[in-house]
Amino acid sequence: MTDQETSFTQHVSSPSGDITYAYRLLGPHATNSTPPLLLLTHFRGTMDHWDPLLINTLCISRPVLLLDYPGVGHSTGRVATSIAQSADDVIEFLKLIDLKEIDILGFSLGGFVAQMIALNADPSVLRVRKLVLAGTGTSWGPEIPPNPTWAVEVASAPELTLESFQELFFPDTEAGRKASVAWWGRIHERKHISEERADWLSAGYMDGGAGMRKEIEQLAGFAGEETSKGQEGAWERLGELEAQVLVANGKVGSSCSPRLRGYELTERRMTR
Repeated sequence: MTDQETSFTQHVSSPSGDITYAYRLLGPHATNSTPPLLLLTHFRGTMDHWDPLLINTLCISRPVLLLDYPGVGHSTGRVATSIAQSADDVIEFLKLIDLKEIDILGFSLGGFVAQMIALNADPSVLRVRKLVLAGTGTSWGPEIPPNPTWAVEVASAPELTLESFQELFFPDTEAGRKASVAWWGRIHERKHISEERADWLSAGYMDGGAGMRKEIEQLAGFAGEETSKGQEGAWERLGELEAQVLVANGKVGSSCSPRLRGYELTERRMTR
């Protein structure tokens, strides 16, 4: 069985040829009862930045699918400018590799994309069976607090360091600092000899920060009242979700603002 550190990256191109999707499929083969678990990552992240401890634990008992968004990491093409467009990209990718049923774990920005896949995909073509929404929120809605601006500022630095992620992802405690150092070491373990490890989107601003700004545009549009209506947003349609949903968010005050709370999701689904 392959693991996060040594697995091969596969590629598939869009019909237009404008996008090449890079992905990895780990763990046992999918079955009718256990489709792959697709992991969608955070702002500026790539599939090389998933914690091997998490990935390797998951793929012991089930198939796990990792993907780089277009224009990010090992994938090529343009970076999406809206969460809905990013969801459409993932839906296209799943069709290209002939997956008709999927479970999804979306972290931070990936949680936004996961909701939009579940809401916007044609159910006759793609069924989202289960959703795990981790460290994430939803689109604009009444009384939903905005994401903290300081978090975007920290995450938008030219170089992302251990200290950046200690501030973003970990509690300011001795245990939190130890956990962050161990995590930082693990995410740099990938060593497959056939390819270079991907860097963060817009690392060192080698692209002038263009890719990062497009992901910021995604976040801003999803958080805007006028730009997150209909198929561009999720809040008004949470009650339409057919998938089983687990909301897993951190403490209040963390950079992953708990804008989507379990009871809110339950209320939206009960009132449909």
